[in-house]
Parts: sequence; C-alpha cells; structure tokens
Amino acid sequence: MEDKRNFQLSLWILVGMGVVYFLLMIPPNLHGAMDTSHFISGDETITYPYVVNMLQSSKDIHDLAWRMIIYGDYHYGYPFYLASFLSLLPLRLASGDAFFNNTQLNLLILRQAISVLPMILAIGVLVYLQTRFRKPRVVAGLALFLFSIPGVVRQDIQWWHPDAMTVLAVVLTIFFLDRDRLRFGRNFWLAAVFCGLAAAIKLQGIFFVLTIPSYLLVGLVKKKFGLRRAVLLGLGFVVLMSAVVAVSNPFLLYQSQREKLVRVQTEKQNEIALGYPTGDPATYQKGPQFWEWTLNRMYGSTPLLLLLAAGLVAGCVWGSRRGLNLLVLSWSIPLTLYLFYFVAPKPDHYWLPVMLPLFSTVASPFEQLFSAWRSTSRRGVKLAAGAAFVILALAMLNWFGSSFSYDISYWTAAVRTY
Repeated sequence: MEDKRNFQLSLWILVGMGVVYFLLMIPPNLHGAMDTSHFISGDETITYPYVVNMLQSSKDIHDLAWRMIIYGDYHYGYPFYLASFLSLLPLRLASGDAFFNNTQLNLLILRQAISVLPMILAIGVLVYLQTRFRKPRVVAGLALFLFSIPGVVRQDIQWWHPDAMTVLAVVLTIFFLDRDRLRFGRNFWLAAVFCGLAAAIKLQGIFFVLTIPSYLLVGLVKKKFGLRRAVLLGLGFVVLMSAVVAVSNPFLLYQSQREKLVRVQTEKQNEIALGYPTGDPATYQKGPQFWEWTLNRMYGSTPLLLLLAAGLVAGCVWGSRRGLNLLVLSWSIPLTLYLFYFVAPKPDHYWLPVMLPLFSTVASPFEQLFSAWRSTSRRGVKLAAGAAFVILALAMLNWFGSSFSYDISYWTAAVRTY
C-alpha cells in the first residue's frame, strides 16, 4: 500500500513540476517572433514557411496530398513537420485565413508543443527509469536537477526545433529496452519502433549501433537463446526500424523527392563534417578539447562531466540499475565519439541526447557511495566513502546554483526580447 501511495505521489509531483515548467516557458516563447521578419532563431526562419505551406488552402484532394506529403525541407524528417502541422491545425481551422497573420501565436504553439512538451515527457520517463517512483523526494530532486540543465532550458526558449522530439524517441527506445528485461518480446519491438522514429526525425536512431548488439550479447551470454535466434532478432530489429523510417516519411515513395533528400542530406553532412562556409575555421577543429567551452557552458565543468561519466561506468558494474546504466552507456559512446571526432560546428543542442540520459544517472554514484559507507565496517573505507559522498553532494549543489542562476538570467533576457 505504501509503495502505491509513493508511486501516485511521485507521479503527481512530476506532473505538477511539468505543468509549472510548461507555463514558465510561455512568457519567453511568446516573444521573439512578432512577424516573419523578426525571428530570433535562424532555423525558425527557414522551417516556418514549410509548415505554413502545409496549412494553405488546397484546390483539390491532389493539391492537399501534395502539400501534406511533399513538404520539401528534408533536413528533418516528416514526423517533425507532421507534428508541427497538427499542432497548428486547430488554430488554422478556428481562425481561417487570419491564421497567417498570427505569427507570434503560431510560433508560441510550435515552441511549446514541439520543443517544451516532448522535453518534459523525456525528463518524466528518465525520472521514472531511475527512481521507479518509489521515493517522492528523490523524484522531485532529480526532476528539478534535469529541468535545471542550461542546455535543456536554452533549447526550450524561442527554439522550435526537432531536437526534443528526437530526445524523446531516444529515451523511449531506452525505456522499452529496459522494460523488456531480456525477454525479447513486445517491448523489444516497441524499442525498434521508437529507434526508427529517432532515425526518421534526425538520424539519431543509427547511434544505437552499439546498444542493440550489446543487448543481444547479454541475452546470448545469459543463455536466453542461441546464436541463430540472436542474429534473427538483430535483423528483425533493423528491419522494423527501417520500416518505421520508410512509413513515417511517405515522400520517399517519390523518386524525385528521394533524390532531393540525398542532395539535401549530402550537403548537410558536408556542413557537419567541414563547417559552414561563412564560419570561422578555427572553431571547426575536431576533438574533445574543442568542445570544452560549449559543454562547460551548457552542461557543466569538465571534472563534473567526467565524474558523471565515471559514475555511469561504475553503475554498470555495481548498484541496482546496472542494466539501465549499460543501455545508457552503450547509447552514449557512439554518439559522443561521432560528435568529438566527426562534427565541425559546435552547437550545444547536438549533445542533448547524450547529456540528458547521462545527467539522469546522477543518483548512481550517490547510491554506490552510500552503500559502501553503510556496508563496510572498516573505518578507513567508511570515512573515504562518507567524504566522497559529501564532496559529490557539494559539487552538485554548486552546479545547481550556477545553472539555476544561468537559467533565470536567460529566461529574463528572453522575456524582454521582442
């Protein structure tokens, strides 16, 4: 009975925090887009006309189908544009042609529905994975911790972009793999569906390239099946994932649009690998050291990030969430290496799919240190574990203070922007 009460209380706490966060994002997201000539974000300037075109009046059913499916901007997948279209459709139906003059309100809806809401849901799923809603105070603390990450707050303010949808798809892939518990049943195939969506929106699903083989290998080692079934399961995952990519991007049925997709993605991959022609080549060097300023500014100091990474690795060996931590680690490694050594531009939102799951594992080192302190009778080990626990807690409090200060200043500046 107590577990049920804790679960319900934790859920309501998380829902309440999510609602508060959603409402807090409305004032800044109401600004920065008075009309199409005053967009704060350059990306919004590019993507907004495509959604508006999808919502134009159509001459007939063929024109409607063309507008709906052949959206034209193949930097991002169709699910992003379909979700944006559906978010604005009620307002379009209610206001008629006046809709096209409501740029400020339209961008508010897009930012809240496509950026803020999926991020809230992703954080909610991660909090559940790490806490199982057993301890309401831990749920509240971890949720506040994740909502305070400067990279999260920055992407939720005046930023209508597919990243939050991608993060949610990635998190749900991890969620269903964890829920599957090596049974390789319905949850395994649901993970393939969301992995496909992550790939369909922004190619992120391909970075589960280490996770799925690792997961199958664990099943093989634990004698859940033989080698032949492992291969078939792996192929089945890839086939279902690929099918989701194809079905969720119906423009792929048209050869001309497939060719355009290849051209657009080739250009985009060249920009990612080499940088933008108008940019500063000095900022396009590759390697961990060249990402340090971005990571330190939006996520935390290098020692703190290394500490979280070390805690994640240790959590794969010790503690109560070894399987989950292994999923997070195996997901993070390929994307981290790709960003460090193959990406020239340095936007902080590229790191959201890595950093949000990583930060959600912050409880692992605390759990391990507390367990070591409680279980040992050796005075030296007990003192070392207790001291490390206190130092880690102080480091996290210091991070939270500086991050919260950044969040407030960024929010305040955005509210004042017209």
